[in-house]
Amino acid sequence: MAGINFNQLTPPKLIEDLSFESILAERKTYFLSLYSDESERAEMAKTIARESEPVTKLLEESAFRELIFRQQRNEDVKALMVMYSSGSDLDNLVIDRNIQRLVVSPADNTVVPPLAAVMETDDDLRYRYILAMDGLSVAGPESSYKFFAHSADGRVGDVSVVSPEATPYLLDIYILQNDSETGSASQELVNIVQTALSDETVRPCCDRPTVHSVNIVNYSVQAILYVAQTAKNSTLLQQAMDNLNQYVKEQRRIGRSIRLSALYSVLHISGVEHVEITQPAQDVILDQSQAGHCTDIDIQLRAYE
Repeated sequence: MAGINFNQLTPPKLIEDLSFESILAERKTYFLSLYSDESERAEMAKTIARESEPVTKLLEESAFRELIFRQQRNEDVKALMVMYSSGSDLDNLVIDRNIQRLVVSPADNTVVPPLAAVMETDDDLRYRYILAMDGLSVAGPESSYKFFAHSADGRVGDVSVVSPEATPYLLDIYILQNDSETGSASQELVNIVQTALSDETVRPCCDRPTVHSVNIVNYSVQAILYVAQTAKNSTLLQQAMDNLNQYVKEQRRIGRSIRLSALYSVLHISGVEHVEITQPAQDVILDQSQAGHCTDIDIQLRAYE
Protein backbone atom coordinates (compact mmCIF):
# COMPACT_ATOMS: atom_id res chain seq x y z
CA MET A 1 0.00 0.00 0.00
CA ALA A 2 2.89 2.37 0.72
CA GLY A 3 3.85 2.31 -2.96
CA ILE A 4 0.67 4.07 -4.10
CA ASN A 5 1.30 7.10 -6.32
CA PHE A 6 -1.59 9.50 -5.74
CA ASN A 7 -0.77 11.43 -8.91
CA GLN A 8 -1.60 8.39 -11.02
CA LEU A 9 -5.02 7.78 -9.49
CA THR A 10 -8.09 8.65 -11.52
CA PRO A 11 -10.16 11.36 -9.79
CA PRO A 12 -13.32 9.85 -8.23
CA LYS A 13 -16.66 10.41 -9.94
CA LEU A 14 -17.92 12.16 -6.81
CA ILE A 15 -15.76 15.15 -7.77
CA GLU A 16 -17.57 16.93 -10.59
CA ASP A 17 -16.05 18.85 -13.47
CA LEU A 18 -17.92 22.14 -13.23
CA SER A 19 -18.68 24.71 -15.91
CA PHE A 20 -20.70 27.90 -15.46
CA GLU A 21 -21.74 27.82 -19.11
CA SER A 22 -23.07 24.26 -18.83
CA ILE A 23 -25.05 25.04 -15.68
CA LEU A 24 -26.49 28.20 -17.26
CA ALA A 25 -27.50 26.26 -20.37
CA GLU A 26 -29.28 23.68 -18.19
CA ARG A 27 -31.06 26.47 -16.31
CA LYS A 28 -32.22 28.09 -19.55
CA THR A 29 -33.41 24.78 -20.99
CA TYR A 30 -35.48 23.99 -17.91
CA PHE A 31 -36.79 27.56 -17.74
CA LEU A 32 -38.05 27.36 -21.32
CA SER A 33 -39.66 23.96 -20.67
CA LEU A 34 -42.00 25.66 -18.21
CA TYR A 35 -43.74 27.35 -21.16
CA SER A 36 -46.21 24.89 -22.69
CA ASP A 37 -47.20 27.25 -25.50
CA GLU A 38 -44.69 26.97 -28.36
CA SER A 39 -45.07 30.60 -29.44
CA GLU A 40 -44.48 31.84 -25.88
CA ARG A 41 -41.51 29.51 -25.55
CA ALA A 42 -39.99 30.81 -28.78
CA GLU A 43 -40.50 34.41 -27.71
CA MET A 44 -38.94 33.78 -24.30
CA ALA A 45 -35.98 32.03 -25.95
CA LYS A 46 -35.30 35.25 -27.86
CA THR A 47 -35.60 37.22 -24.62
CA ILE A 48 -33.11 35.17 -22.59
CA ALA A 49 -30.66 35.24 -25.49
CA ARG A 50 -30.20 38.96 -24.77
CA GLU A 51 -27.70 39.67 -21.97
CA SER A 52 -29.43 42.89 -20.97
CA GLU A 53 -32.74 41.27 -20.07
CA PRO A 54 -33.54 41.09 -16.30
CA VAL A 55 -34.68 37.48 -16.59
CA THR A 56 -31.32 36.61 -18.18
CA LYS A 57 -29.52 38.24 -15.26
CA LEU A 58 -31.61 36.21 -12.81
CA LEU A 59 -30.78 32.98 -14.63
CA GLU A 60 -27.08 33.88 -14.62
CA GLU A 61 -27.19 34.72 -10.92
CA SER A 62 -28.89 31.45 -10.02
CA ALA A 63 -26.45 29.49 -12.21
CA PHE A 64 -23.52 31.17 -10.48
CA ARG A 65 -24.94 30.35 -7.04
CA GLU A 66 -25.36 26.72 -8.10
CA LEU A 67 -21.76 26.69 -9.32
CA ILE A 68 -20.55 27.92 -5.92
CA PHE A 69 -22.69 25.35 -4.09
CA ARG A 70 -21.46 22.45 -6.24
CA GLN A 71 -17.85 23.58 -5.92
CA GLN A 72 -18.26 23.64 -2.14
CA ARG A 73 -19.63 20.11 -2.36
CA ASN A 74 -16.50 19.11 -4.28
CA GLU A 75 -14.33 20.61 -1.56
CA ASP A 76 -16.33 18.82 1.15
CA VAL A 77 -15.83 15.51 -0.65
CA LYS A 78 -12.08 16.14 -1.02
CA ALA A 79 -11.77 16.90 2.69
CA LEU A 80 -12.83 13.31 3.42
CA MET A 81 -10.30 11.72 1.03
CA VAL A 82 -6.68 11.34 2.06
CA MET A 83 -5.60 11.91 -1.55
CA TYR A 84 -7.00 15.46 -1.60
CA SER A 85 -7.39 16.44 2.06
CA SER A 86 -5.06 19.12 3.42
CA GLY A 87 -4.36 21.26 6.47
CA SER A 88 -6.67 20.83 9.43
CA ASP A 89 -8.97 18.57 7.38
CA LEU A 90 -6.10 16.12 6.93
CA ASP A 91 -5.17 16.45 10.62
CA ASN A 92 -8.65 15.28 11.58
CA LEU A 93 -8.73 12.57 8.93
CA VAL A 94 -5.55 10.81 10.10
CA ILE A 95 -6.69 10.66 13.73
CA ASP A 96 -8.48 7.39 12.99
CA ARG A 97 -5.05 5.74 12.71
CA ASN A 98 -3.76 7.41 15.87
CA ILE A 99 -1.50 9.78 13.93
CA GLN A 100 -0.80 13.44 14.59
CA ARG A 101 1.14 15.98 12.55
CA LEU A 102 4.74 16.18 13.76
CA VAL A 103 6.76 19.29 14.57
CA VAL A 104 9.82 19.70 12.34
CA SER A 105 11.08 22.82 14.09
CA PRO A 106 9.44 24.25 17.26
CA ALA A 107 8.30 27.86 17.50
CA ASP A 108 10.82 30.37 18.86
CA ASN A 109 9.30 33.35 20.66
CA THR A 110 12.64 34.56 22.01
CA VAL A 111 13.64 36.20 18.72
CA VAL A 112 12.27 39.24 16.90
CA PRO A 113 10.17 38.68 14.92
CA PRO A 114 9.03 35.41 16.55
CA LEU A 115 9.46 32.28 14.45
CA ALA A 116 6.42 30.09 13.92
CA ALA A 117 6.72 26.35 14.28
CA VAL A 118 7.55 24.41 11.11
CA MET A 119 5.17 21.49 10.87
CA GLU A 120 5.21 18.24 8.95
CA THR A 121 4.02 18.76 5.37
CA ASP A 122 0.72 17.38 4.09
CA ASP A 123 2.59 15.00 1.76
CA ASP A 124 4.70 13.58 4.59
CA LEU A 125 1.69 13.23 6.90
CA ARG A 126 -0.26 11.54 4.12
CA TYR A 127 2.63 9.12 3.56
CA ARG A 128 2.72 8.16 7.25
CA TYR A 129 -1.04 7.63 7.17
CA ILE A 130 -0.58 5.08 4.39
CA LEU A 131 2.25 3.35 6.26
CA ALA A 132 0.33 3.23 9.55
CA MET A 133 -1.41 -0.09 8.90
CA ASP A 134 1.97 -1.73 8.22
CA GLY A 135 3.08 -0.50 11.64
CA LEU A 136 0.64 -2.99 13.20
CA SER A 137 2.61 -5.96 11.88
CA VAL A 138 4.67 -8.03 14.33
CA ALA A 139 6.81 -9.56 11.56
CA GLY A 140 9.05 -6.54 11.00
CA PRO A 141 8.29 -5.69 7.33
CA GLU A 142 10.19 -2.90 5.61
CA SER A 143 7.21 -0.54 5.57
CA SER A 144 6.72 -1.04 9.32
CA TYR A 145 10.24 0.16 10.07
CA LYS A 146 9.68 3.10 7.73
CA PHE A 147 6.50 4.07 9.58
CA PHE A 148 8.11 4.03 13.02
CA ALA A 149 11.21 5.84 11.75
CA HIS A 150 9.11 8.60 10.17
CA SER A 151 6.96 8.85 13.30
CA ALA A 152 9.98 9.13 15.61
CA ASP A 153 10.68 12.75 14.64
CA GLY A 154 9.24 15.30 12.23
CA ARG A 155 12.70 15.92 10.77
CA VAL A 156 12.89 12.46 9.21
CA GLY A 157 12.36 13.13 5.52
CA ASP A 158 12.96 9.69 4.05
CA VAL A 159 13.86 6.18 5.19
CA SER A 160 15.32 3.09 3.57
CA VAL A 161 15.70 -0.38 5.03
CA VAL A 162 18.54 -2.62 3.87
CA SER A 163 18.64 -6.28 4.88
CA PRO A 164 21.86 -8.10 3.83
CA GLU A 165 21.27 -11.59 2.41
CA ALA A 166 23.99 -13.13 4.57
CA THR A 167 22.60 -11.69 7.82
CA PRO A 168 18.98 -10.66 7.16
CA TYR A 169 18.33 -9.98 10.85
CA LEU A 170 21.02 -7.25 10.94
CA LEU A 171 19.14 -4.33 9.43
CA ASP A 172 20.68 -1.09 8.23
CA ILE A 173 18.21 1.80 8.44
CA TYR A 174 19.20 4.93 6.53
CA ILE A 175 17.47 8.24 7.22
CA LEU A 176 17.44 11.60 5.45
CA GLN A 177 16.91 14.79 7.47
CA ASN A 178 14.50 17.13 5.73
CA ASP A 179 15.62 20.35 7.43
CA SER A 180 19.30 19.69 6.75
CA GLU A 181 20.90 21.60 3.86
CA THR A 182 22.34 18.47 2.30
CA GLY A 183 19.93 15.90 3.73
CA SER A 184 22.56 14.37 6.00
CA ALA A 185 21.09 13.39 9.37
CA SER A 186 22.60 14.67 12.61
CA GLN A 187 23.80 12.23 15.25
CA GLU A 188 21.04 13.52 17.52
CA LEU A 189 18.37 12.52 15.01
CA VAL A 190 20.06 9.18 14.35
CA ASN A 191 19.95 8.46 18.10
CA ILE A 192 16.27 9.41 18.33
CA VAL A 193 15.31 7.06 15.51
CA GLN A 194 17.57 4.31 16.87
CA THR A 195 15.77 4.49 20.21
CA ALA A 196 12.37 4.40 18.54
CA LEU A 197 13.21 1.35 16.42
CA SER A 198 14.85 -0.53 19.30
CA ASP A 199 11.67 -0.57 21.34
CA GLU A 200 10.47 -4.12 22.00
CA THR A 201 6.98 -3.18 20.84
CA VAL A 202 8.37 -2.12 17.45
CA ARG A 203 10.97 -4.68 16.34
CA PRO A 204 10.75 -8.47 16.36
CA CYS A 205 13.01 -9.96 19.03
CA CYS A 206 15.42 -11.40 16.45
CA ASP A 207 15.93 -8.17 14.47
CA ARG A 208 18.87 -5.87 15.15
CA PRO A 209 18.26 -2.56 13.37
CA THR A 210 21.09 -0.03 13.18
CA VAL A 211 20.27 3.52 12.12
CA HIS A 212 22.65 5.55 9.93
CA SER A 213 22.58 8.91 8.26
CA VAL A 214 22.12 8.59 4.53
CA ASN A 215 25.32 8.99 2.51
CA ILE A 216 25.13 12.19 0.49
CA VAL A 217 26.28 12.23 -3.14
CA ASN A 218 26.79 15.76 -4.47
CA TYR A 219 26.04 16.68 -8.06
CA SER A 220 25.54 19.83 -10.09
CA VAL A 221 23.51 20.63 -13.18
CA GLN A 222 25.00 22.70 -15.99
CA ALA A 223 23.12 23.00 -19.24
CA ILE A 224 22.83 25.15 -22.35
CA LEU A 225 19.41 25.70 -23.89
CA TYR A 226 19.46 26.64 -27.57
CA VAL A 227 16.38 28.70 -28.36
CA ALA A 228 14.81 30.25 -31.44
CA GLN A 229 15.46 33.92 -32.14
CA THR A 230 11.79 34.76 -31.53
CA ALA A 231 11.63 33.06 -28.14
CA LYS A 232 11.00 35.07 -24.98
CA ASN A 233 14.24 34.27 -23.21
CA SER A 234 13.28 35.41 -19.71
CA THR A 235 10.09 33.35 -19.74
CA LEU A 236 11.84 30.26 -21.10
CA LEU A 237 14.65 30.48 -18.57
CA GLN A 238 12.23 30.85 -15.65
CA GLN A 239 10.11 27.90 -16.81
CA ALA A 240 13.19 25.72 -17.30
CA MET A 241 14.50 26.66 -13.85
CA ASP A 242 11.11 25.93 -12.26
CA ASN A 243 10.96 22.51 -13.94
CA LEU A 244 14.51 21.66 -12.91
CA ASN A 245 14.04 22.81 -9.32
CA GLN A 246 10.90 20.68 -9.04
CA TYR A 247 12.78 17.64 -10.37
CA VAL A 248 15.67 18.23 -7.95
CA LYS A 249 13.17 18.50 -5.09
CA GLU A 250 11.41 15.27 -6.06
CA GLN A 251 14.72 13.40 -6.34
CA ARG A 252 15.87 14.48 -2.87
CA ARG A 253 15.04 11.04 -1.58
CA ILE A 254 17.06 7.97 -0.69
CA GLY A 255 17.99 5.82 -3.68
CA ARG A 256 16.56 8.16 -6.33
CA SER A 257 19.13 8.33 -9.12
CA ILE A 258 19.64 11.45 -11.22
CA ARG A 259 19.05 10.43 -14.81
CA LEU A 260 20.23 12.41 -17.83
CA SER A 261 17.08 11.39 -19.70
CA ALA A 262 14.96 13.02 -16.99
CA LEU A 263 17.06 16.20 -17.04
CA TYR A 264 16.68 16.47 -20.82
CA SER A 265 12.94 15.96 -20.43
CA VAL A 266 12.40 18.73 -17.88
CA LEU A 267 14.64 21.20 -19.76
CA HIS A 268 13.39 20.56 -23.30
CA ILE A 269 10.34 22.79 -23.02
CA SER A 270 8.34 24.49 -25.77
CA GLY A 271 10.55 27.09 -27.49
CA VAL A 272 13.79 25.21 -26.85
CA GLU A 273 15.31 23.72 -30.00
CA HIS A 274 18.17 21.79 -28.42
CA VAL A 275 19.50 20.97 -24.94
CA GLU A 276 23.15 20.38 -24.14
CA ILE A 277 23.94 19.07 -20.65
CA THR A 278 27.55 19.30 -19.52
CA GLN A 279 27.00 18.34 -15.87
CA PRO A 280 26.37 15.69 -14.76
CA ALA A 281 28.37 13.95 -17.47
CA GLN A 282 26.50 10.70 -16.86
CA ASP A 283 23.69 9.27 -14.75
CA VAL A 284 24.21 9.65 -11.00
CA ILE A 285 23.30 6.16 -9.82
CA LEU A 286 22.31 5.91 -6.16
CA ASP A 287 21.67 2.89 -3.98
CA GLN A 288 19.46 2.55 -0.89
CA SER A 289 22.15 4.05 1.35
CA GLN A 290 22.58 7.21 -0.72
CA ALA A 291 20.73 10.41 -1.58
CA GLY A 292 21.62 13.12 -4.07
CA HIS A 293 22.28 16.74 -3.16
CA CYS A 294 22.33 19.37 -5.90
CA THR A 295 25.11 21.85 -5.10
CA ASP A 296 24.72 24.15 -8.10
CA ILE A 297 22.45 24.87 -11.05
CA ASP A 298 23.73 26.81 -14.08
CA ILE A 299 21.36 27.17 -17.04
CA GLN A 300 22.39 29.33 -20.00
CA LEU A 301 20.46 30.37 -23.09
CA ARG A 302 21.98 30.60 -26.54
CA ALA A 303 20.52 31.45 -29.92
CA TYR A 304 19.86 28.45 -32.13
CA GLU A 305 21.28 28.88 -35.62
